[in-house]
Amino acid sequence: MSATEPDGTVEAASLEVYPIVAETMSQAGARDSRLGADAVIGAVRRAVAAWVLAVDGDETALAAVAEPQAAHFLLHPSGGRWQVAPGPAVTLIQIWGFEPEAEPPRVRVSWRFTGSRRFTGSWRFTHPGPNASAEEGEATFAGLLDLTLTSSGQWQLTSGHVDTLDGYLGYVFTSRKETRDEHRERTGSAAVPASAGASRVFRLTSGFAEHDERLGSTASVDVRRETVPTRDEAEKLIQPAIWDATVEALGDGDWRPSMNWLDVIELLGE
Repeated sequence: MSATEPDGTVEAASLEVYPIVAETMSQAGARDSRLGADAVIGAVRRAVAAWVLAVDGDETALAAVAEPQAAHFLLHPSGGRWQVAPGPAVTLIQIWGFEPEAEPPRVRVSWRFTGSRRFTGSWRFTHPGPNASAEEGEATFAGLLDLTLTSSGQWQLTSGHVDTLDGYLGYVFTSRKETRDEHRERTGSAAVPASAGASRVFRLTSGFAEHDERLGSTASVDVRRETVPTRDEAEKLIQPAIWDATVEALGDGDWRPSMNWLDVIELLGE
């Protein structure tokens, strides 16, 4: 792949352009093709594809489209404690910001990918526990980057960052089945296998905080459905319970509670 050709896996990734961005691109592209959707989307895919190649060991394409400092931070996140291991799979690219009137014009992008972290240097040896090995299992990550239009008419990657999805969203998410010991503690009896065709019950619990009022609390809700809630679904399902718990503690107000963690536990024998 050359520096001007998107990687095949990135080319196949889902790409979303926020409606207001698409409208602005249409207007700006009518007067300057460099600001149009085809040019911008092509530059975005090339930038993300160049990052994938760099993670896999070939930094040539990234060096051609990115400022050196931006490339460094994309490849050495979290203060250099870890790097994305080779073989990331990009699943979603979102163009969420577009500023054609800025000097220089700027495009703002986020992307999601699956992969694993490779821990570097002595950090893994001084932090025993599940992250002590050189590499961990597959997880979901998020990346951010900005592209700006240079005087030569090319889009250049001028800033970027990647993080775990937990770090990016600001809360830790877990999803698992209830253990038999947990079921016995909750019900006082042994778990009975669910009958065939029965819907499943998931208990969603979140620890949250309203920082302006220094309120820390938890909220929980049980949902009955056939499939495990995804992270996005679980977040939407728990939000009403978080709001109710906030209002119960503080009364009506313009509160802004934020999650610290969110657990989805499938209950046994329900």
